[in-house]
Amino acid sequence: MHRLAVLGGALAVRTETRPSKLLAGDPLPKRVLGRTGVNIPVLGLGLGPLGIAKFSAEELQAVVEASVEDWGGPVLVDAQWDYGEAELYLAPLLKKRRADIFIVIKTWEQETAKVVASIEKSIRRLGVESADAALLNNIGLMDQERLLKPGGALAGLHEIQKRGLVKHIGVSGHMRTKAFIRTLETGEFDLAMFVVNFVDRHTYNFEDKVIPVARKHNIGVAAMKVLGGSASGYERRDQHARLVGTDYEPAIHYALGVPDVCTAVIGCKSIDEVRLAGQAARRYRPMSKEEYQNLMKRGQLLAKNWGQHLGEA
Repeated sequence: MHRLAVLGGALAVRTETRPSKLLAGDPLPKRVLGRTGVNIPVLGLGLGPLGIAKFSAEELQAVVEASVEDWGGPVLVDAQWDYGEAELYLAPLLKKRRADIFIVIKTWEQETAKVVASIEKSIRRLGVESADAALLNNIGLMDQERLLKPGGALAGLHEIQKRGLVKHIGVSGHMRTKAFIRTLETGEFDLAMFVVNFVDRHTYNFEDKVIPVARKHNIGVAAMKVLGGSASGYERRDQHARLVGTDYEPAIHYALGVPDVCTAVIGCKSIDEVRLAGQAARRYRPMSKEEYQNLMKRGQLLAKNWGQHLGEA
Protein backbone atom coordinates (compact mmCIF):
# COMPACT_ATOMS: atom_id res chain seq x y z
CA MET A 1 0.00 0.00 0.00
CA HIS A 2 1.34 3.42 -0.93
CA ARG A 3 1.11 6.36 1.45
CA LEU A 4 1.99 10.00 0.98
CA ALA A 5 3.88 11.52 3.90
CA VAL A 6 4.21 15.31 4.13
CA LEU A 7 7.65 16.24 5.41
CA GLY A 8 9.13 19.69 5.15
CA GLY A 9 6.57 20.61 2.51
CA ALA A 10 7.64 17.73 0.24
CA LEU A 11 5.68 14.59 -0.61
CA ALA A 12 7.45 11.29 -0.09
CA VAL A 13 6.02 7.99 -1.32
CA ARG A 14 6.28 5.15 1.19
CA THR A 15 5.37 1.49 0.84
CA GLU A 16 4.00 -0.30 3.90
CA THR A 17 2.37 -3.58 4.78
CA ARG A 18 -0.64 -2.64 6.87
CA PRO A 19 -3.37 -4.76 8.50
CA SER A 20 -6.92 -3.97 7.39
CA LYS A 21 -7.86 -2.85 10.91
CA LEU A 22 -5.69 -0.93 13.34
CA LEU A 23 -7.36 -1.65 16.65
CA ALA A 24 -5.27 -1.84 19.84
CA GLY A 25 -3.40 -5.10 19.87
CA ASP A 26 -3.46 -5.61 16.09
CA PRO A 27 -0.01 -6.03 14.48
CA LEU A 28 1.63 -2.78 13.47
CA PRO A 29 2.32 -1.83 9.86
CA LYS A 30 5.58 -3.24 8.54
CA ARG A 31 8.31 -1.81 6.35
CA VAL A 32 11.23 -3.43 4.55
CA LEU A 33 14.61 -2.86 6.20
CA GLY A 34 16.49 -1.81 3.09
CA ARG A 35 18.55 -4.39 1.28
CA THR A 36 18.24 -6.89 4.13
CA GLY A 37 14.82 -7.60 2.63
CA VAL A 38 13.38 -8.23 6.10
CA ASN A 39 9.86 -6.96 6.76
CA ILE A 40 9.63 -5.65 10.33
CA PRO A 41 7.14 -3.61 12.42
CA VAL A 42 7.48 0.17 12.43
CA LEU A 43 8.48 0.05 16.10
CA GLY A 44 11.59 -1.63 17.48
CA LEU A 45 12.68 -2.19 21.07
CA GLY A 46 15.87 -0.87 22.70
CA LEU A 47 16.97 -2.79 25.80
CA GLY A 48 19.19 -0.02 27.21
CA PRO A 49 16.73 1.29 29.84
CA LEU A 50 15.94 -2.24 31.07
CA GLY A 51 19.49 -3.54 31.06
CA ILE A 52 21.42 -0.55 32.39
CA ALA A 53 18.89 0.08 35.20
CA LYS A 54 19.20 -3.59 36.21
CA PHE A 55 15.64 -4.74 35.70
CA SER A 56 15.28 -8.46 36.38
CA ALA A 57 15.41 -11.17 33.75
CA GLU A 58 11.68 -11.75 34.20
CA GLU A 59 10.91 -8.06 33.71
CA LEU A 60 13.06 -7.79 30.59
CA GLN A 61 11.60 -10.93 29.05
CA ALA A 62 8.05 -9.75 29.78
CA VAL A 63 8.65 -6.45 27.97
CA VAL A 64 10.25 -8.13 24.94
CA GLU A 65 7.46 -10.69 24.72
CA ALA A 66 4.84 -7.93 25.06
CA SER A 67 6.44 -6.08 22.12
CA VAL A 68 6.15 -9.18 19.95
CA GLU A 69 2.56 -9.80 21.01
CA ASP A 70 1.43 -6.18 20.65
CA TRP A 71 3.45 -5.02 17.64
CA GLY A 72 3.83 -8.27 15.71
CA GLY A 73 7.09 -9.85 14.67
CA PRO A 74 9.88 -10.00 13.92
CA VAL A 75 10.54 -7.01 16.20
CA LEU A 76 13.97 -5.40 15.92
CA VAL A 77 15.51 -5.73 19.39
CA ASP A 78 18.69 -3.79 20.19
CA ALA A 79 20.70 -5.78 22.76
CA GLN A 80 23.98 -3.90 22.96
CA TRP A 81 26.70 -5.77 24.90
CA ASP A 82 26.99 -3.16 27.67
CA TYR A 83 23.26 -3.02 28.47
CA GLY A 84 23.84 -4.75 31.79
CA GLU A 85 22.83 -8.42 31.54
CA ALA A 86 20.41 -7.84 28.66
CA GLU A 87 22.01 -10.42 26.38
CA LEU A 88 21.95 -13.15 29.03
CA TYR A 89 18.41 -12.28 30.10
CA LEU A 90 17.16 -12.36 26.52
CA ALA A 91 18.60 -15.83 25.85
CA PRO A 92 15.72 -17.92 27.30
CA LEU A 93 13.15 -15.98 25.28
CA LEU A 94 15.17 -16.42 22.10
CA LYS A 95 14.96 -20.19 22.57
CA LYS A 96 11.17 -19.90 22.43
CA ARG A 97 10.61 -17.04 20.00
CA ARG A 98 13.67 -16.76 17.77
CA ALA A 99 11.63 -16.16 14.61
CA ASP A 100 9.78 -13.27 16.29
CA ILE A 101 12.91 -11.28 17.17
CA PHE A 102 15.30 -9.55 14.77
CA ILE A 103 18.24 -9.41 17.14
CA VAL A 104 20.79 -6.61 16.71
CA ILE A 105 24.11 -6.69 18.58
CA LYS A 106 26.92 -4.13 18.61
CA THR A 107 30.63 -3.79 19.14
CA TRP A 108 32.85 -0.83 20.00
CA GLU A 109 36.04 -2.61 18.87
CA GLN A 110 38.15 -1.33 15.97
CA GLU A 111 40.57 -4.20 15.27
CA THR A 112 39.56 -7.30 13.30
CA ALA A 113 40.41 -9.85 16.00
CA LYS A 114 38.73 -7.82 18.74
CA VAL A 115 35.59 -7.31 16.66
CA VAL A 116 35.36 -11.06 16.07
CA ALA A 117 35.93 -11.84 19.77
CA SER A 118 33.33 -9.28 20.83
CA ILE A 119 30.66 -10.67 18.50
CA GLU A 120 31.48 -14.25 19.49
CA LYS A 121 30.95 -13.32 23.14
CA SER A 122 27.58 -11.70 22.43
CA ILE A 123 26.45 -14.74 20.42
CA ARG A 124 27.38 -17.05 23.32
CA ARG A 125 25.55 -14.89 25.85
CA LEU A 126 22.45 -14.82 23.66
CA GLY A 127 22.58 -18.59 23.22
CA VAL A 128 21.92 -18.42 19.47
CA GLU A 129 23.71 -19.73 16.40
CA SER A 130 23.71 -16.30 14.79
CA ALA A 131 22.45 -12.75 15.23
CA ASP A 132 20.41 -11.00 12.57
CA ALA A 133 22.73 -7.99 12.51
CA ALA A 134 25.95 -6.72 14.07
CA LEU A 135 26.70 -3.01 14.14
CA LEU A 136 29.84 -0.97 14.69
CA ASN A 137 28.68 1.25 17.52
CA ASN A 138 29.25 5.01 17.75
CA ILE A 139 31.27 5.23 14.56
CA GLY A 140 31.63 8.98 15.02
CA LEU A 141 34.26 8.17 17.66
CA MET A 142 36.09 5.61 15.52
CA ASP A 143 39.23 6.17 13.47
CA GLN A 144 37.74 6.29 9.97
CA GLU A 145 40.98 5.36 8.20
CA ARG A 146 41.57 2.39 10.48
CA LEU A 147 37.97 1.23 10.24
CA LEU A 148 38.15 0.43 6.53
CA LYS A 149 41.72 -0.87 6.25
CA PRO A 150 42.93 -4.50 6.49
CA GLY A 151 42.98 -5.46 10.15
CA GLY A 152 40.24 -2.94 10.93
CA ALA A 153 36.66 -3.21 12.15
CA LEU A 154 35.04 -3.74 8.75
CA ALA A 155 37.26 -6.75 8.12
CA GLY A 156 36.09 -8.14 11.45
CA LEU A 157 32.45 -7.80 10.44
CA HIS A 158 33.20 -9.51 7.12
CA GLU A 159 34.86 -12.36 8.99
CA ILE A 160 31.95 -13.03 11.32
CA GLN A 161 29.52 -12.70 8.43
CA LYS A 162 31.55 -15.22 6.41
CA ARG A 163 31.42 -17.61 9.37
CA GLY A 164 27.64 -17.28 9.59
CA LEU A 165 27.60 -15.62 13.02
CA VAL A 166 25.62 -12.66 11.67
CA LYS A 167 23.42 -12.21 8.64
CA HIS A 168 23.77 -8.47 8.13
CA ILE A 169 26.26 -5.77 9.12
CA GLY A 170 25.82 -2.10 9.87
CA VAL A 171 26.73 0.98 11.89
CA SER A 172 25.16 3.04 14.66
CA GLY A 173 25.84 6.25 16.54
CA HIS A 174 24.65 9.53 17.96
CA MET A 175 26.80 12.24 16.44
CA ARG A 176 29.34 13.31 13.79
CA THR A 177 27.30 12.86 10.66
CA LYS A 178 30.41 13.23 8.46
CA ALA A 179 31.65 9.88 9.78
CA PHE A 180 28.34 8.26 8.83
CA ILE A 181 28.44 9.76 5.35
CA ARG A 182 31.96 8.54 4.70
CA THR A 183 31.28 5.07 6.10
CA LEU A 184 27.96 4.49 4.35
CA GLU A 185 29.31 5.75 1.02
CA THR A 186 31.50 2.64 0.92
CA GLY A 187 28.36 0.62 0.19
CA GLU A 188 29.60 -2.09 2.56
CA PHE A 189 26.79 -1.88 5.12
CA ASP A 190 23.25 -3.24 5.17
CA LEU A 191 21.68 -1.10 7.88
CA ALA A 192 22.30 1.98 10.00
CA MET A 193 20.86 3.12 13.32
CA PHE A 194 21.07 6.79 14.24
CA VAL A 195 19.31 9.70 15.94
CA VAL A 196 15.96 10.80 14.51
CA ASN A 197 13.73 13.14 16.46
CA PHE A 198 12.11 16.50 15.81
CA VAL A 199 14.45 18.30 18.22
CA ASP A 200 17.85 16.89 17.27
CA ARG A 201 17.01 17.43 13.62
CA HIS A 202 18.03 21.04 14.32
CA THR A 203 21.33 20.03 15.92
CA TYR A 204 22.55 16.82 14.24
CA ASN A 205 20.20 16.54 11.25
CA PHE A 206 20.82 12.95 10.22
CA GLU A 207 17.61 13.33 8.24
CA ASP A 208 19.04 15.64 5.59
CA LYS A 209 22.71 14.67 5.82
CA VAL A 210 22.80 10.89 6.21
CA ILE A 211 19.48 9.44 5.05
CA PRO A 212 20.09 10.41 1.39
CA VAL A 213 23.31 8.36 1.49
CA ALA A 214 21.46 5.41 3.02
CA ARG A 215 18.82 5.71 0.29
CA LYS A 216 21.49 5.74 -2.42
CA HIS A 217 22.85 2.38 -1.23
CA ASN A 218 19.48 0.89 -0.13
CA ILE A 219 20.71 0.73 3.46
CA GLY A 220 17.97 -0.02 6.02
CA VAL A 221 17.41 2.83 8.49
CA ALA A 222 16.43 2.30 12.13
CA ALA A 223 15.68 5.52 14.02
CA MET A 224 16.89 5.77 17.60
CA LYS A 225 16.67 8.41 20.34
CA VAL A 226 13.18 8.93 18.91
CA LEU A 227 12.08 10.32 22.29
CA GLY A 228 15.30 12.29 22.73
CA GLY A 229 17.07 9.84 25.01
CA SER A 230 16.96 9.80 28.78
CA ALA A 231 16.57 13.05 30.67
CA SER A 232 17.87 11.58 33.95
CA GLY A 233 20.33 8.78 33.16
CA TYR A 234 19.64 5.17 32.25
CA GLU A 235 20.97 3.87 35.58
CA ARG A 236 17.72 4.82 37.32
CA ARG A 237 14.61 2.70 37.10
CA ASP A 238 12.45 5.82 37.14
CA GLN A 239 14.34 7.51 34.31
CA HIS A 240 12.16 9.07 31.65
CA ALA A 241 12.66 10.25 28.11
CA ARG A 242 13.06 13.91 27.18
CA LEU A 243 10.01 13.88 24.93
CA VAL A 244 7.06 12.96 27.13
CA GLY A 245 3.55 14.29 27.71
CA THR A 246 2.22 16.19 24.73
CA ASP A 247 5.53 15.68 22.87
CA TYR A 248 5.41 11.86 23.09
CA GLU A 249 3.07 10.93 20.28
CA PRO A 250 4.24 13.69 17.89
CA ALA A 251 7.81 12.39 18.41
CA ILE A 252 6.85 8.89 17.30
CA HIS A 253 4.77 10.22 14.41
CA TYR A 254 7.64 12.46 13.31
CA ALA A 255 10.08 9.53 13.15
CA LEU A 256 7.61 7.34 11.27
CA GLY A 257 7.04 10.17 8.76
CA VAL A 258 10.72 10.64 7.90
CA PRO A 259 11.25 9.16 4.42
CA ASP A 260 13.27 5.92 4.41
CA VAL A 261 12.96 5.27 8.16
CA CYS A 262 11.95 1.63 8.49
CA THR A 263 11.48 1.33 12.24
CA ALA A 264 11.56 3.62 15.28
CA VAL A 265 13.41 2.03 18.21
CA ILE A 266 11.87 2.87 21.59
CA GLY A 267 13.39 2.07 25.00
CA CYS A 268 10.33 0.72 26.80
CA LYS A 269 10.64 -0.26 30.48
CA SER A 270 7.26 -1.92 31.02
CA ILE A 271 4.41 -3.68 29.28
CA ASP A 272 2.35 -0.49 29.66
CA GLU A 273 5.03 1.50 27.82
CA VAL A 274 5.04 -1.10 25.02
CA ARG A 275 1.28 -0.73 24.63
CA LEU A 276 1.45 3.06 24.79
CA ALA A 277 4.03 3.15 21.99
CA GLY A 278 1.96 0.70 19.97
CA GLN A 279 -1.14 2.85 20.33
CA ALA A 280 0.79 5.92 19.20
CA ALA A 281 2.13 4.07 16.14
CA ARG A 282 -1.36 2.85 15.22
CA ARG A 283 -2.58 6.45 15.22
CA TYR A 284 0.17 7.55 12.85
CA ARG A 285 -0.91 9.52 9.81
CA PRO A 286 1.06 11.89 7.59
CA MET A 287 1.31 15.38 9.06
CA SER A 288 -0.21 18.33 7.29
CA LYS A 289 2.16 21.09 6.25
CA GLU A 290 0.89 23.25 9.12
CA GLU A 291 1.34 20.45 11.68
CA TYR A 292 4.85 19.84 10.46
CA GLN A 293 5.80 23.53 10.60
CA ASN A 294 4.43 23.85 14.13
CA LEU A 295 6.39 20.79 15.23
CA MET A 296 9.56 22.22 13.71
CA LYS A 297 9.06 25.43 15.69
CA ARG A 298 8.66 23.38 18.84
CA GLY A 299 11.79 21.41 17.94
CA GLN A 300 13.86 24.54 17.34
CA LEU A 301 12.85 25.91 20.74
CA LEU A 302 13.81 22.71 22.56
CA ALA A 303 17.04 22.36 20.56
CA LYS A 304 18.31 25.64 22.00
CA ASN A 305 17.98 24.17 25.49
CA TRP A 306 19.25 20.69 24.67
CA GLY A 307 22.30 21.79 22.71
CA GLN A 308 24.75 19.08 21.60
CA HIS A 309 23.59 16.74 24.36
CA LEU A 310 24.67 13.61 22.47
CA GLY A 311 28.15 14.86 21.61
CA GLU A 312 29.78 16.90 18.89
CA ALA A 313 27.56 17.31 15.82
